[in-house]
Amino acid sequence: MNTSKILLLAFRKSHKDFFIELQKESPEAFEIKTTREFFTPCFRSLKDIKKIDFKPSVSFAVDEFYAKTELKVPRFLTTLFFNTMARINYMRYYSVFDGNYAKVLIWNGGKFRQRIAIEIAKKIFDLKVSYFENGSMPHRLTFDNKGINYENSLPRERAFYEQYESSKELPTDIVQRRGKREHKFSVEKQELPQKYIFVPFQVDYDTQIITNSPWIKNMRQLFSVIEAIAQQSQYHFILKEHPSSGKNYDDLHQKAQQIENISFGNGYLTQELIENAQAVITVNSTVGMESLLFHKKVIVLGNAFYTIEGMSFRVKNAQELQSLLTDLDKIDIDLSLIDKFLKYVYYEYLISNDEVLQYKEMAQRLLEEK
Repeated sequence: MNTSKILLLAFRKSHKDFFIELQKESPEAFEIKTTREFFTPCFRSLKDIKKIDFKPSVSFAVDEFYAKTELKVPRFLTTLFFNTMARINYMRYYSVFDGNYAKVLIWNGGKFRQRIAIEIAKKIFDLKVSYFENGSMPHRLTFDNKGINYENSLPRERAFYEQYESSKELPTDIVQRRGKREHKFSVEKQELPQKYIFVPFQVDYDTQIITNSPWIKNMRQLFSVIEAIAQQSQYHFILKEHPSSGKNYDDLHQKAQQIENISFGNGYLTQELIENAQAVITVNSTVGMESLLFHKKVIVLGNAFYTIEGMSFRVKNAQELQSLLTDLDKIDIDLSLIDKFLKYVYYEYLISNDEVLQYKEMAQRLLEEK
């Protein structure tokens, strides 16, 4: 029985394009399949259907639906629809794993259809699953055998990073993200206040908010929290929309115009806003990691792998956030620890996204850990 193949499972054309280049590194070891190839339900899958837990994937799909659309559809109808779709996708994807594979590589892994495929791979075919995604630092990709973002395999103990040594240099510039709605970011810059806190928005329907944000469920709620705190704060708060979000926040821009110490800084590059801020408040975004690069105090509202003692600060509700901001000038961060953590993540954990090196490094890790 041949168990040496690694399945590269593509859910989108962009995934397939990446896999085509990756396969060139070891054609005999990698096999590409796309979910679009598997439209016909596999009825022999019904014998194993009780092994699958559909609840997490359905729950995610329902939350994502409302986060994207804001439609007033009764929740029980949406749940019924995605319960049905989950079982249809299960019957479609069951045949994907015919082939005696040793491992599966999937982009992200947290979305509705991906969760179902992972359930099949792990619980029915007993396969290892590896994950990849855009990296949390400039010019890097994530590759992990456990998961991405908060679910990744990075150690969370301060002591682990304290013993790490590296003389290599960290990047000094972050990568500017391109926006879906360029006109929102091609606006006139207003002069930045002398003392402000930067609050970057995230995408409401991203896995980071749906899965890893226990108390901030969307950016309007985040705005409301900042609005309430701003009334009692000495700081100005600069917000910036996420360039990948399809949401329209014109109402929040109008609200901000009526509040003395809240404004939007869409016209500024994210790096500019980070470098000039007293601190950064994020739910759990990549901007938090980027802010650590510039030795900023980072306050995290959700679940993030970089909330390590001495490096950043996790708050679980608005009251904790208010209390922390009151004493912001008095709290310290360990700059040596931050640099050690960032160097470990950058050089030991993440993969270069160089056009040549990324495929070579990912293929090497896949084959080594098979």
